[in-house]
Amino acid sequence: MKHFLLRYAVAAGVLCLAGLQGAKAQAVRLMGMITDADTRTGLPAVSVWNKRTGTGTISNESGRYYIEALPGDTIEFSSLSYVRAAFVAPGISSTRNVELQRHIMGLQGVNVRGRIYKQDSLAIRDQYERYFGYKRPGAMDVLKTLPSNPITALTYLVPSRARKRKEKFGEQLKYWEEEKHIDYRYNPDLVARVTKLESPELDSFMLAYRPPYSFLLNATEYDLLLFIKQSFERYQKNKGNLRKDTIE
Repeated sequence: MKHFLLRYAVAAGVLCLAGLQGAKAQAVRLMGMITDADTRTGLPAVSVWNKRTGTGTISNESGRYYIEALPGDTIEFSSLSYVRAAFVAPGISSTRNVELQRHIMGLQGVNVRGRIYKQDSLAIRDQYERYFGYKRPGAMDVLKTLPSNPITALTYLVPSRARKRKEKFGEQLKYWEEEKHIDYRYNPDLVARVTKLESPELDSFMLAYRPPYSFLLNATEYDLLLFIKQSFERYQKNKGNLRKDTIE
């Protein structure tokens, strides 16, 4: 009888401990705004990374983010040209706004800008390599895996939530990397030198005649300058026609 009571007490203790661990492992929801520390404007395309799970998301166009984590997880925020920031997930769901500081550049000139851009881009590529290089399993992958590991082959046919998140995150990373590449080459300094426009008209022109990533991927500097020049000629022509219609 004593042995039975002892075993019962031990079992009860184990169950209580498991229950406490389960409560501690309750996921929390973290959300907020990511902004530039100087301008206080929202930053889109900031990578929000859970270092324990190796999963993440990206802030939206206004700089807002949302991610789930366990208490104690380290959440890291990184973006091109900004210093990384991080915080430890608290024990309850909460709103946490994050301010990112720009990299301080001690030198001046286009060369420094180019070097910083390439270093940051390579660093992000290295950090998220498995997402950039991720390839969705195809029919051949299923056939090759089925004989030796049918369970894995089944996950290829019916993607899990984790795989869907991984694919979505990879797509977001590639999209925003392309957008940043466009911003780097098709920048206000270059466009202003060619067109002599000033903000806010410069901003409107750049938005209306923004070149696609596929063009900039292989375009030389001459190709880009010619693109801006020809786009500006169309812009002036359209603006002239608009003024003429207004007068009439």
